[in-house]
Amino acid sequence: MPSPDLTRVRRALVLRHRAAGDLLLTTPALRALRAGLPSAAIEVLVSRGTASLLRGNPDVDRVLELDRRSLASQAGRYAGLARGGYDLVLDMVSNPRSAFMTALTRAPIRVGYDLPGRRRAYTIRVPREQAGPNGPVVRYAPEASLDLVRALGIAAQGVSLTLHVSSEAQARIDGWLEGCGFGVRPIVGCLPAGTWPAKTWSPDRFVEAMDALRETADVVWLWGPGEEALARECRARMKGTSTLAPPLGWDDLAALVRRLALLVSNDSGPKHLAVALGIPTVTVFGPTHPGAWQPPSGPHTAVESVGLSCLHCNHTQCPLPGDRHMRCMQDISAAMVVEACRERLCDGARSNR
Repeated sequence: MPSPDLTRVRRALVLRHRAAGDLLLTTPALRALRAGLPSAAIEVLVSRGTASLLRGNPDVDRVLELDRRSLASQAGRYAGLARGGYDLVLDMVSNPRSAFMTALTRAPIRVGYDLPGRRRAYTIRVPREQAGPNGPVVRYAPEASLDLVRALGIAAQGVSLTLHVSSEAQARIDGWLEGCGFGVRPIVGCLPAGTWPAKTWSPDRFVEAMDALRETADVVWLWGPGEEALARECRARMKGTSTLAPPLGWDDLAALVRRLALLVSNDSGPKHLAVALGIPTVTVFGPTHPGAWQPPSGPHTAVESVGLSCLHCNHTQCPLPGDRHMRCMQDISAAMVVEACRERLCDGARSNR
């Protein structure tokens, strides 16, 4: 298919109104889009509460928020899209809602994934996955959104993630860290919560791993909405002392992650904050594939089971019964995570000499 004529594109809209981690993983596509359309105004539609992740991003001119809990917010946003004015729309979600919003714009160029029930919304349709001889090819997640940009004839500009931490947020977090007495030893952040039950490692094992690291590092338990009780419980179970992070929005969380020597977590959004900021990570994987959610290079370690036929099933809840239930997570010992953490901390200590 020939590339469309982009010379008349003055205003472009990118739809990425889902999880915060997915929004960060879209930033390589935004960077490529900016390079390909240097004179166009680029707007991004995001979920309520995630706009701060694009604050200071040089590849974005305007951020629009959609509150899916508010009918009034949705109606207002739909009306704005229907008024038109966009020359180009890239739907990086391509679910029924986003396909509907894309069609509402009536933009002359509309790009989305070629999925049943949605393809009519787009003038350019892109396969959601690349097919190989043995099935879909596993690629780092930003590649999927970059496929939409490539369909316009615009080349990728790498897959590194873009995230700006404001000086105000950094000052707040630095003040909190100083007040807690941090500053001498490396800080390990641990996020025990998970987005899905199936990809959430045992809190007891997180506690065991953090206790083992207390000899050489200070531990901060991180948490998001609805996760405070779990983080408090983990802190209480530790044999040694540790610190509970305060309530944090995305901007302050990024500032705190920026001060860590290491982030330990399940496969979740905050891990992508660390990746964007160049902070080493150790991530516990089970139903999700490290090849899709782990950057191809950098100080990042994936810890996962081996030899399981059901590994990387992508189920949100494990369907297997009895002793096979959650095997992909249960087979990962605290010792495996501790070893990975110590290697990353040693690497960091050597690079700081």
